[in-house]
Amino acid sequence: MGIFSRKSGDRLKYRNKEMVERGEFRGHEIADLVMPDTMRIIGESGFRECRKLHQATLSNTLCELGAYAFRDCDALENILMPGEMRYPDGSAGSLGIGCFEGCGLLREITIPNGISVIPAHMFHNCAALEHVILPKTITAIHSGAFAGCARLKTLEMPVFPDMIAIDAFQDTPYQEEIAEKRKPVLTIMHTTSYSLPRIFQFCAAPRLIGTEQTSDEMSIILDAVSGESISFRITNYTQAGGRHTVSMNTPTRLFYEEYDCNGRVGTQKEEIIASYR
Repeated sequence: MGIFSRKSGDRLKYRNKEMVERGEFRGHEIADLVMPDTMRIIGESGFRECRKLHQATLSNTLCELGAYAFRDCDALENILMPGEMRYPDGSAGSLGIGCFEGCGLLREITIPNGISVIPAHMFHNCAALEHVILPKTITAIHSGAFAGCARLKTLEMPVFPDMIAIDAFQDTPYQEEIAEKRKPVLTIMHTTSYSLPRIFQFCAAPRLIGTEQTSDEMSIILDAVSGESISFRITNYTQAGGRHTVSMNTPTRLFYEEYDCNGRVGTQKEEIIASYR
């Protein structure tokens, strides 16, 4: 039957396929998506801007949902996630940045067991989102994850994560409640003139002093944590290695450089800024 078969003009049902490639169905007119249990990975922007998609059933063996996978699927009302997301080796499954951003009709979602991180902007501006159930495996909620979810009525959170970004629930009914309970977070942002910003976030709990933390491609070790400042070492990244100290609520430049554009007009700029709040 090939990679997938059509049951009707607006329904896709996959067969014998393990991965949706990057941008493979971006802008497709599919309305109803059903995935078999052979599907393990949905790549970056796999179904982005499928504006007629109104419901999706994901694979029970899904272990990775890429960045912006369903971004701006603005007719999506229902999505059935698997009960658990883990890689074959048993490690935590992965959800990509902004994977449901701009899904303005999505009303409810249950995050699978095994997921430890709610990534940046995952549900940003999901204006109709009312009910969210998080698993007991959650340890971190990153920047803007639920920002703009103004109708959020129910947030079931069996455990309160050590790391919740200051703007994770911005402009939601839970904004003040979360702000009172959360602990400060170290955020490091790498911006360039030739690509989208990269955001890395780390838990600033004193109990983690001396323990290496990893966020995507960056690793750090905390040396000191207080209510006024944080000291840390970047142990793995292409720039800005070494020791740094950042004061509370004071963005601090760790790295800045300009590059010529090989004869083209202007220069390329690269900057890494850290904030502790």
